[in-house]
Amino acid sequence: MSGMTKKNEAALPKGAASSIFRILFPILTGLLAFFAVAASVDVADDCPATFDGPGLTFDEGFYVGGGAYLVESIRRNGVASLHPQTLQDIFNDPLYLPDHPPLGRLWLGLVTVWLHQPGDDDPRPYLVTFARYGSAVLFGLLVGMITCFVGKWGAPPVAAGGSAVALVTMPRLFGHSHLATLEPMMDLTYAATILFTADRLAGKERLQWKDGVLPGILLGLALLTKMQGVFLVPLLTIWLLGNWRWQGILSLVVVAVTSFAVFFVGWPWLWTDPLPRIWEYFARSTERPIIYCYYLGTRYADRDVPWHYPWVMFTVTMPLLWLALGTWGLVPRDSNKAAARRWQLLIGGMALPFIVFTIPGVPVYDGVRLFLVSFPLWGVFVGMGVHRLLTNPTSPSDEMSHDTKRRKWVVNWGTVFLFASVVGSLWRLHPLHLSYFNELTGGLSGATNLGMEPTYWGDSVTPEFLRRCHEKLPDGATVAIAPVLHPAILSEMWPHHTWLRHRPDLQFVAYDDQQQPLPEYVIVIRRHADPWASLTPPPEGTKRLAAVERSGVFLAELLKLPVEDAIRDREPETVP
Repeated sequence: MSGMTKKNEAALPKGAASSIFRILFPILTGLLAFFAVAASVDVADDCPATFDGPGLTFDEGFYVGGGAYLVESIRRNGVASLHPQTLQDIFNDPLYLPDHPPLGRLWLGLVTVWLHQPGDDDPRPYLVTFARYGSAVLFGLLVGMITCFVGKWGAPPVAAGGSAVALVTMPRLFGHSHLATLEPMMDLTYAATILFTADRLAGKERLQWKDGVLPGILLGLALLTKMQGVFLVPLLTIWLLGNWRWQGILSLVVVAVTSFAVFFVGWPWLWTDPLPRIWEYFARSTERPIIYCYYLGTRYADRDVPWHYPWVMFTVTMPLLWLALGTWGLVPRDSNKAAARRWQLLIGGMALPFIVFTIPGVPVYDGVRLFLVSFPLWGVFVGMGVHRLLTNPTSPSDEMSHDTKRRKWVVNWGTVFLFASVVGSLWRLHPLHLSYFNELTGGLSGATNLGMEPTYWGDSVTPEFLRRCHEKLPDGATVAIAPVLHPAILSEMWPHHTWLRHRPDLQFVAYDDQQQPLPEYVIVIRRHADPWASLTPPPEGTKRLAAVERSGVFLAELLKLPVEDAIRDREPETVP
């Protein structure tokens, strides 16, 4: 009949439909990951379109402020910014802090400058809340990219989706994606270097010089983000020479030249005095002030932390379900040479940060932050583990033995139970995912009893907590903060970039139990690495006016100290 089309003619060919789905599925997972983060990033009552996020961390203001300075300077100079001398002037200005390469800061600054224009209503030059949207974008790209490659390497969509779900429900990784810091960009560039290199090179019998271009560009971007990019240099060297021997040398040279060119051209601060400044950057990590780390009930200097710290922290901060499935996925099962080479690069990229931070004398602190780059790659192995979980190597279900059916039932319901536990933990902790510990420690309360650090970066000072502080603090009050890791927290960060920006009458000072007179009000961040003995526990007669508590553990408190001099009768020094 005219005007009618047969059903088979109207439908897309099976292969075409599958290809379209493989393209759209990673995009969908990336978008969902973005919205999962962007839904709760507000730090200072800045944006009605999002819910409260974590509190302002100690470093966010430096990252976002530095990025906003770069973007505004380039925009102010216009076309002249393309001139090398102009760029050198921008990067040599005292306002620029060269402690990290510029890529991560530049991205955060670009997002906040694009979304926020200072005006009479809000004269602040940048908003941390808006910069956090930039981290959400990077996390969405990371999840979509990993979903894409897991599916491309032979896993069915449900297994690729398993990787995506794992990444979104790894509390420490998910928590960092809510913060305007360098970690989201570092995670993305580190994973991209490994995944794209493994995908493009692993199946080749012979390498050409051009095979080193893309890995070199991606490595350069990783180096332009943070020091962890250096881990990729020995990793790619060993992988290329180990698999292609002499044939890999030319590609390795191209990787080295390209990555250094991207790193050098992308950081104009190096141009003025290249060799001394390159040396200054790489030597700075060993010459900076000590940062303390609280681990297993002991306060360590960052260079003295026990060798097993990264391995233990990964084990107790990764949800048990993902720990089990990732371990299952670690075991290589494909005899294909390309798959074996991919596995080598993936396992090397995941394990190398742990190995580096195991070396005695290498500084390590702040939970899992310094080796967070390993977490996304673990998500790849989780996807492979999901694939194996869903693959039934036995006979059809009606022919299964009773024991096989029982094991399958136990595995299926065990998986459901563990996944429910992960989701429940995320819900209970929100938005304080950096305080997550798994069931091996008994959760946050058990981990705290074991001597683990419950909170370390200031994120526990949430907007909701500060709203309650606002209700309790009288007009013109002086509020002490404990601990204060940088004076800018008192002069710039807290007064302008937390919810207390609505209280310009408040005065912030660093807590010191030897000062006279003592402030009546103290906000205590329960960072065990930098405690005050005079506040741990608080003196008799102290009133807790507000608190952030999870699983019975106090993470931040507003204390009203006794008017009497009881506190001065206690030991005045900080815990050594």
